[in-house]
Amino acid sequence: METLNFELSPNVSVAGLKISGGADSALVAYILSKYVAEQRPDVKIQPITVSHAGKSYQKEFSEKVIDFCRQQFGDIFLPHIHGWCDTGDQYVSAQDDIVIQLYKNKKIQCHFIGITQNPPAEAMDEIGWNGPADDRSAGIIRPMKENNAYRLLINTNKQGVYKLYKHYNILDTLFPLTRSCEAFTDNFNKHCGECWFCKERYWGFGRYE
Repeated sequence: METLNFELSPNVSVAGLKISGGADSALVAYILSKYVAEQRPDVKIQPITVSHAGKSYQKEFSEKVIDFCRQQFGDIFLPHIHGWCDTGDQYVSAQDDIVIQLYKNKKIQCHFIGITQNPPAEAMDEIGWNGPADDRSAGIIRPMKENNAYRLLINTNKQGVYKLYKHYNILDTLFPLTRSCEAFTDNFNKHCGECWFCKERYWGFGRYE
């Protein structure tokens, strides 16, 4: 299993957390919450979410994750910051704009991101990747921390994420509160099972819900 050991600098009083309500950022939220509660009770977590027009599940599911972590670890969260974007090409920049402003205003001293490694090539072929190329190919080891950004899962794909859910014994409690589906819909009762993100979720977990 990948080691996810990390340590916050003594000068950190608030850690930002990009959280979408998906399985990856939910796991990072849990790991960070556990660390704060057990090792750094002087630190608060600042959740940051951007909802996407046409499939705006992000706020609803990220709040479920935050509530779960709050119940497990106590009052460690600052009020949830929520942004909005109209199109997919604005999604990352909308998050980054919030994070940059928080740094500028000295509201956070670091932040956590739930980005993971892609599945290996043979699995990508099976899943049927049809999105843009990126630099998260399997087999390349990347630093979990760059500058003030922690990317705890950057060397872990969805099957590794599944193992971590099992390791922390949250597979049947936290995982069902998350959503990975990127289908355009207002009905968030189930995953579509057709989009690439659903297929990746099923490849990793063997289930959608």
